[in-house]
Amino acid sequence: MQNNPRKQDIIQELRGKRQDVTELCTEAEAVNEPHTSSGIVTNCLYLNVRKLPDINADVAVVIDALTQVCVDLDASTEDFYKVRTSDGVEGFCMRKYIALSK
Repeated sequence: MQNNPRKQDIIQELRGKRQDVTELCTEAEAVNEPHTSSGIVTNCLYLNVRKLPDINADVAVVIDALTQVCVDLDASTEDFYKVRTSDGVEGFCMRKYIALSK
């Protein structure tokens, strides 16, 4: 299967935008949940948010590139971040597709 050149251009552009992440987690969450961080979907066009931290788990929702999420670092695993979307959907995304804000 060949790589789509346009897809590669988009992914490269997304990598350049990783530094543009704004805070999604609220101030109250930062106080009540000290191990949260904002993240953004990168290195893919669409990302599955799964119900469990398993590649074979059911998909709760699919989110687009550059979607901002709140990441619960305490509930994350070695391979998956526990995330919450701006719509309130919670689940797990593969770490390699989420860039955390600094």
